[in-house]
Amino acid sequence: MSKAKGCILAGLAITALITSAFIIARLFEPSVDPEFEENLTQSPPSNVQNLIAEEADKLGVTAMAVTVINGDAAPQTHYIGRAHENGLMQLASLSKAVSATVILIVAEQNGVGIDDDIRAQIVSIDIAALDGGDRPVTLRQLLSHTTGASQSGYPGYPRDGDIPTTAQVIGSPPRFFEFPLEFDGTPGKFRYSGGGYTIAQLWVEDVTGKSFEAVAQDMLFAPLGMQQSTFAQSSDPEDFAPYAIVGADSGFAPTQGVFSSLEDSWHIYPEKAAAGLWSTSNDYAKFVAALMDSAAGAENPIPSAIAQAMITPEAETDFAPGMHYGMGVMLSLDDNEDAQEVWHTGANAGYRAIFIARPATNETPRRVVVVASNTASAAYLNRATATALIER
Repeated sequence: MSKAKGCILAGLAITALITSAFIIARLFEPSVDPEFEENLTQSPPSNVQNLIAEEADKLGVTAMAVTVINGDAAPQTHYIGRAHENGLMQLASLSKAVSATVILIVAEQNGVGIDDDIRAQIVSIDIAALDGGDRPVTLRQLLSHTTGASQSGYPGYPRDGDIPTTAQVIGSPPRFFEFPLEFDGTPGKFRYSGGGYTIAQLWVEDVTGKSFEAVAQDMLFAPLGMQQSTFAQSSDPEDFAPYAIVGADSGFAPTQGVFSSLEDSWHIYPEKAAAGLWSTSNDYAKFVAALMDSAAGAENPIPSAIAQAMITPEAETDFAPGMHYGMGVMLSLDDNEDAQEVWHTGANAGYRAIFIARPATNETPRRVVVVASNTASAAYLNRATATALIER
């Protein structure tokens, strides 16, 4: 059998498996009480935690952290199940907003324009050798998912296995079902790509000579006082001390992301910029509040020009009509094409997360909601919780 034919048959087998799993899972997938969101919106503050905890229990969610920041008020955080103040969870694609901020700060400090072709600055891999890599690659494209890069997302690697480098993930991933990144999409058209963020991560590492987690710590986490956030990846929970890992508890839940069975464990993501952030809902809410305030002109460690660029629409997505992407964030626009809501969801092996932020208006203060959970069945609960609490 030829290699090409073998790849085709393997691809068909995987597609059939995924399709069957989706059909089976739909029959048993847990759903949120249809009255939950309305009840949470109208509930007195004293009952918010109980309502969320009851729904989480019904869905088998074993850890959930919910943080709300309303204007200049102190963050209000609810811890459900095994979640606690010093418990870190993977925030999956919520990593992209933080990563975009870090990457744009690095670009500014190194005099690199976001529309410059950065291929020559990436020395760890020959980008031009990738399929489609003979065309310019810019940070604006990578961070707005408009470069045409492949690899929408990544499943991560089991803790007990070998972990590839950033360059290997891009050019020669080790597993049989993975392929080198390709620029096979249309430049300028939205195509969600964690692979694009992984290239931007490699650019940061090559330009600075440091690991992505070290750059993020120096450029963003330390200046913002985000002591509970890191892009470091490790199989040993002791490496995260004095903070503790809230491991994922995830059974067979194919319609909510990765085929995994985890019990108080996690996968490792060398694709740090795309999906590798460990944090707490409280720490991440601190970042989102700073981003929104900076975009509004308030001085803080995030340069205002960068924050404003991030929440400016770059492309309309293919997720839903009228939904746009900036750089690192999803955008819901008002009639003036300004960001009415800034948000993102995330799904790693076992972990689910969402944030929603609304800028201040003449009538209402800036508001931020962040929800992090450790169980795949929390996806819809996360969204319903965040949607309800942003309205309170």
